[in-house]
Amino acid sequence: MTEQPKKSKTGTIFGGLGVLGVLAMKFKFALLALFKFGWLGKSFLSMALSIGIYAMFFGWPYAVAIVLLLFIHEGGHWIWMKVHGLNPQAPIFVPGMGAYVAMTKLPPDAMTRAWVAFAGPLVGGLAAAGMYWGGAQTGNGWLLAAGSTGFFLNLLQLIPAKPLDGGFVVQAISKWLLLPGALILLAAAVVLHSVLLLIIAGIACFSVFKMITSHGVQGAGDEHLIPATPAQKALIGVAYIALVGMLAYLYVLSQTTVAVAMHSQEP
Repeated sequence: MTEQPKKSKTGTIFGGLGVLGVLAMKFKFALLALFKFGWLGKSFLSMALSIGIYAMFFGWPYAVAIVLLLFIHEGGHWIWMKVHGLNPQAPIFVPGMGAYVAMTKLPPDAMTRAWVAFAGPLVGGLAAAGMYWGGAQTGNGWLLAAGSTGFFLNLLQLIPAKPLDGGFVVQAISKWLLLPGALILLAAAVVLHSVLLLIIAGIACFSVFKMITSHGVQGAGDEHLIPATPAQKALIGVAYIALVGMLAYLYVLSQTTVAVAMHSQEP
């Protein structure tokens, strides 16, 4: 039995890009039609592009699962924005960075902003738990891996540093919590050797600098934001700590399970 030559990563990337290019040319009229639908068309196009790029590195099943988890995470933000009349747009996916939901109105009070931010990791974390449970029940390695990744990504979003979701949550409690949050994010960037996280940490540090040098109650640019009451601060604080604890526990628990499952599926 002869050993098959291994494909280089560069060849895989360019091959995948070639496939995407051919599909784009073949269905160019469909793509133009999508753009006519504005944000909704761009949302579907950016989602498909993200799946294609992630699939080059991790395979189609895992790529679809991760993009689905990102979509559900952003769906949590979208639903809460919609309930409060903030006119959210459809999610836009940025390959390698995640996704975001834009809104045409800003919340008038700190608590609405905090719950909008909290809704994403809450719904996303529950979806990751469901995916992980499905993988555990079926012995499916990529479902387990996707669920574990979902725990990590939603936990990362809860770091108390802006522009991450956790930054907008803790700002409703105290703007000074953003200072240790920026340091935690910087440490995470170093430990994970992530250039992207390092850039976000730089943004977080700049945000803290603006906060310190401003005289607003909530921070720079938030002088007119209605502050949260003590009871509201306690409620969002308990919810935040509970969600962070749950996601951290599930992520640590999942690491051993994923390693065992993937090892058992090796030929």
